[in-house]
Amino acid sequence: MQGTISRRLWAKAGAERIPLTGAFELLPICNFACKMCYVRKSRAEVEKAGGLMNGKRWLEIAEDAAKCGLLFPLLTGGEPFLYEDFQEVFAGMQDLGMQVSINSNASLIDQNMARWLGRHTPTRINITLYGASEETYQKLCGNGESFLKVKNAVRWLKQYGVPIKLNASITPQNVQDLESMISYAKECQIPIQAATYMFPPIRRNAAMVGQNERLSPEEAALARVKTDFLTGEGDWFWRQAERFGRFQKGEERFRENSDEEKRCEDKKMTDENVMTMHCRAGHCSFWVDWQGNLVNCGMYASAKASLKERSFAEAWKELVAQTEKVCCSPACIHCANKKICHPCIAMIAAECGEEKGCPEYLCRMHAAEAEVYQAVLEKWKSGCGDAEVFPVLF
Repeated sequence: MQGTISRRLWAKAGAERIPLTGAFELLPICNFACKMCYVRKSRAEVEKAGGLMNGKRWLEIAEDAAKCGLLFPLLTGGEPFLYEDFQEVFAGMQDLGMQVSINSNASLIDQNMARWLGRHTPTRINITLYGASEETYQKLCGNGESFLKVKNAVRWLKQYGVPIKLNASITPQNVQDLESMISYAKECQIPIQAATYMFPPIRRNAAMVGQNERLSPEEAALARVKTDFLTGEGDWFWRQAERFGRFQKGEERFRENSDEEKRCEDKKMTDENVMTMHCRAGHCSFWVDWQGNLVNCGMYASAKASLKERSFAEAWKELVAQTEKVCCSPACIHCANKKICHPCIAMIAAECGEEKGCPEYLCRMHAAEAEVYQAVLEKWKSGCGDAEVFPVLF
């Protein structure tokens, strides 16, 4: 019943363009220096760009957004626990009746802060886990000593009843820790989600189109399948393998008209009018960056409206209108694999520098996933057990 209510709520918000959820990027400053980060800036860079907004201003924005329908805000950064007015903003949003979540690396959460969070319980704190050792944290984040601090934070947060989810960003520096990170999550009885695709950090550096400190497409695919196997429940993994079995390679994927192409023909529409952003961004979700700009997506601001110049309601209306005009790449529109790949406009733009490009990295990654899944599926169908199938592949 709860799942049904949630689906109806999100469906209604999307259909009526109600900003039900939004990320509040309190600052781009972080005590880590992760090699693949898309937003990090130094304090000097922040001050040169005009400095941070104070807690009072963030709460003004939140209150205005609440009048438009905001219910599920997310406090993020950078590292939000470095923000001087963090507690004021967090508690203030809760006083507005909102269900507040937090993104954090958890290294700054001591026992006192964990106790405070236990009294002002967030809906969830999403902790990014960067490895399973001090050595890995040092290689990837430049902050090896934080590994034990993160583990302590997790223990204290659990002690005080704070809901936790672990996220893992898989890169060349920590891929060897993948199994250990998942095992740690299971030991702690905390859900974990591992991402093996790293966005090119075009927000931080526009010249980084199609580049990042990341795995090759084939390595990312292998890590993705391994992650799916280690974290999937029941028969989900095998259903996923069957789904990837329908992946088409080469020009084969363009032979049949896609649903969007047929819709285009029926309504005499152009490619530019079909397959707009199909996620929640700019439809029922938003992102406010640390400078006070309302954008549809934190990874790729294809629509933007300054909150310094207008009310939230006015800016949201403008953002929705801008988002409706953002279109996906024709190469993805007419690809038979799009329901398997789920092409994201933000990904396409970050890989190609524009929404109309063909994201080679993503095409290679998904093609490699299909190959690995097929190999696993064939061994499994031949009667091999898990222990026989996976050592060869991983």
